[in-house]
Amino acid sequence: MLDYKLLEALEMVALAGSFDGAARRLNLTQSAISQRIRQLEERHGCVLLARDPVHPTAAGERLLAHVRQVRQLEAALRAEGDEPADTWVSLPVGINADSLALGLIAGIAPVLAQARLLLDCVIDDEAYTLDLLRSGAVLGCIATQAEPVTGCAVMPLGTLHYLPVAAPAFARQHFPAGLTTAALTNAPAAVFGHRDSLHRRWLRDAYALSEGSYPCHVIPDSNALYALAIARLAYAVAPQPQVADALTKGELIALGDAIAVPLYWHHWAQQTQSAAQLATAIAAFATSRFAG
Repeated sequence: MLDYKLLEALEMVALAGSFDGAARRLNLTQSAISQRIRQLEERHGCVLLARDPVHPTAAGERLLAHVRQVRQLEAALRAEGDEPADTWVSLPVGINADSLALGLIAGIAPVLAQARLLLDCVIDDEAYTLDLLRSGAVLGCIATQAEPVTGCAVMPLGTLHYLPVAAPAFARQHFPAGLTTAALTNAPAAVFGHRDSLHRRWLRDAYALSEGSYPCHVIPDSNALYALAIARLAYAVAPQPQVADALTKGELIALGDAIAVPLYWHHWAQQTQSAAQLATAIAAFATSRFAG
């Protein structure tokens, strides 16, 4: 039987990053927090919090994921059961920035309004959103991995194609002979965030260029990366639906072949009605914007 008083102490320490911070949040003494963590570790027979710096161990993360899932399920079930019909339900989800740039919110807006759903979005590259689901921070996410994680299920969304693109003037200046390793080491790129993004992987795999061997703008926003390309300040690897109109108008040109990225909706195996409604809406959006 889990003792949620002890688990609350574990979660607060993880959030605050210190025993003292958790004590202030729970209006307890630091000694009381330490005692609760010690009792919890004794019951589970393993270390749940590493020290210096304070952070959950792998076992601690697994326990925290369970606690967060239980709490979110209980809150959703209360809202869908005994609570008044006008109750709003908040759903924590992991969303890739490109889906937002392609109109995800507009696509799922009718369901959000009808079912009175509130999005609590964590934005990240689609290669990393699954970490959020593993930790229990979200109840669903858009990710590139096909295999479900333990306790979860997966639904294919289709394939999103990406194109390396640039303004014609930028391409004439930086790629007069097309995409070559030499040209790419001098042409400013527009890459998403500081993680190992699709653009970085493409440069590494196709041209043997490691990070730091080429100039780049680093911006964690898909629309801003697109804007840099339109402004002739950089080339970008962008979703094909996002750049389709600019390609037709001649504002951008494709520099190379499309890169196919299959996407999936991962979610807890035990879904609430609200979570299932959101998943259906996201799948419908993907069908309209991604390739099959």
